[in-house]
Amino acid sequence: MKRTIAALATTVVLSIGAGATYAAAAGVPEVDEANATFQLSPAGTFSAKSCAGEDLTKYVTFRGAWIGGETDLSLSTDYVLTGKLTISKVVWTINLSTQRGVLKGTASFVSDPAVTGAGDAKPSTYSGPVTLITQGLPSSAGTVAQARGWFNATLSNTNTPVPNAGILLANVEMNITPGFAAVGEFGNQTMNINDISVAFNNQTC
Repeated sequence: MKRTIAALATTVVLSIGAGATYAAAAGVPEVDEANATFQLSPAGTFSAKSCAGEDLTKYVTFRGAWIGGETDLSLSTDYVLTGKLTISKVVWTINLSTQRGVLKGTASFVSDPAVTGAGDAKPSTYSGPVTLITQGLPSSAGTVAQARGWFNATLSNTNTPVPNAGILLANVEMNITPGFAAVGEFGNQTMNINDISVAFNNQTC
């Protein structure tokens, strides 16, 4: 896509050390806004295991997976970001005293073949680690846990100069209900803050 690239704030997630690894190559760079929402349901039952942590603080770890749909709201990248999203191998550990937690998993996405995107966007996939910091504990009282963090995923389609050379760096917000349904977004959306996220083909000047 030939377009003027707006300067992006440096708050794009760069502290992603253990995420997808890539080497930017000289070529024709493209950095586009990536904006999407997603709705996820549990893929089976989330299990729970309790234990004692530091200073005898009580903890709980939930394990499970989510599956659902992602909807591209910007239609401004070379990648179709509407399709099926799975977050597997979820391990979510919560301090029961403060209700602060850390959730990790693996995001896998395949675009809907019926969605063509805009411009020269092509059917796309991405896969990579999810890291979220959470606050709250889903409970029968109706409490919703809030989560913020990032996707750091290898992004690919037939526009990508080298297979699997693209990357999705996405600041993510998510709410998790007592039944472990999850609603979330990345990019400039509606959940109280602009989470600046990009789709980048890893080409440099």
